[in-house]
Amino acid sequence: MVLRSDNSLGHGVMNDICDIVYVKTDNYSASNNQAIAWEIEKINQQFLADGKNYILVGPGRWGSSDSWLGIPVKWPHISAARVIVEAGLTNYRVDPSQGTHFFQNLTSFGVGYFTINAFINDGVYNQEFLNAQPAVEETKFLRHVRFEHPVVVKMDGKKKLGVVLLPKDDAR
Repeated sequence: MVLRSDNSLGHGVMNDICDIVYVKTDNYSASNNQAIAWEIEKINQQFLADGKNYILVGPGRWGSSDSWLGIPVKWPHISAARVIVEAGLTNYRVDPSQGTHFFQNLTSFGVGYFTINAFINDGVYNQEFLNAQPAVEETKFLRHVRFEHPVVVKMDGKKKLGVVLLPKDDAR
């Protein structure tokens, strides 16, 4: 299991995503959130050009107009993401937006939205595992990892549960 949320939006199963893009949390500072947004926009443009999707993970509120509360992206900057994850940090605790900034887009395009606060045992974010994988691309603030086989995303909207599982062939 790479991700588990006990507070997620979305319903169904996705099994066609091989890529995870996440904000590096070592030395993370909210003062860099605008620069992080620009890096994400560039990576998203490449996914759109390639006709692929990804899972996006980062701290704070995605789409916040206040860059101290989260990464100030607009929908076109993350439109190739099929699952968006707000992952809290021990030193950066922001009340989750739970997708309110993009609610219409999330529901229209069937995008999952997970909230995880592993530091209070509210979900799982196995960043250590992701950090151990070779990066397809690494910028100052982001890492992009790709698995040989698609991950499995399962979401139960009624129970607000969501998971991202590795296929057996990639669980190393």
